[in-house]
Amino acid sequence: MNDIDFDLARAELAGSRRDARAITAWPAARIPSDLAEAYRLQAAVASELGATSGWKVAAVTPAQRESLGVPMPIAGPLLAPWMHDARAATPTLSMAGFIAPKLECEFAFELARDLPPRPARPYSREEVAAAIAALRIAVEIVDSRLPRGLGALAELADAFNNGAFVAGPAIVEWHALDLAQVEIVLTHSDGGARDEVARGSGKAILDGDPFGTVVLLANAPADARRGLVAGTIVTTGSCTGAPLLPGPGDYRAEFATLGSVRFRFAA
Repeated sequence: MNDIDFDLARAELAGSRRDARAITAWPAARIPSDLAEAYRLQAAVASELGATSGWKVAAVTPAQRESLGVPMPIAGPLLAPWMHDARAATPTLSMAGFIAPKLECEFAFELARDLPPRPARPYSREEVAAAIAALRIAVEIVDSRLPRGLGALAELADAFNNGAFVAGPAIVEWHALDLAQVEIVLTHSDGGARDEVARGSGKAILDGDPFGTVVLLANAPADARRGLVAGTIVTTGSCTGAPLLPGPGDYRAEFATLGSVRFRFAA
């Protein structure tokens, strides 16, 4: 990608995210040619929109990497203007702030200390676990600005389809939990009966090992300069599929005995 196409791509992706505007056409010259270029464009877009408060991980199995055409696990940024903390109060999001939002119930992990890049000596599972402050139960709002069919590298430049993120309660004593057995139910109510939107469990991620995706990302960080940074969140993928947002109203994701994540969408 030449400098002109790079700058045009950066400006278009930033503007479409800021305005919740779908891009109807995307020239082939603006599709990143490799993973390094996709991450460079991703970082340039993020620098216009706000601080990176976390990462969403993808391509965590060999089959997923083959399907997406990438050589390693990849990650999109969770940007501060679209991060919501649901612990103290119920966040309200606007339907107008999204294009075609979908909902994903996820396990996330908040870092207590930095895990800088260390390619010569990969982090062990124990080292990464020691750097975790807490497990966070969460819901990602997925939303794409790009036309369909452009491939994983284009999507990666567009924050890998992140629209927003709602982080719920923090569980400090998470190490002994069997997340594969945690049943998750997402429901919606718009002033009437509460309807089920999605259902699943932690077994959907690495056969019940969501934390394993954090270890993978620590050893293949999207930010090759800083790695994973204290205070940020790594979210590990959907346990409940990705149903389309039914509409305005109240949403509640119940994570069995771990608690719930509540948020609202206003018309």
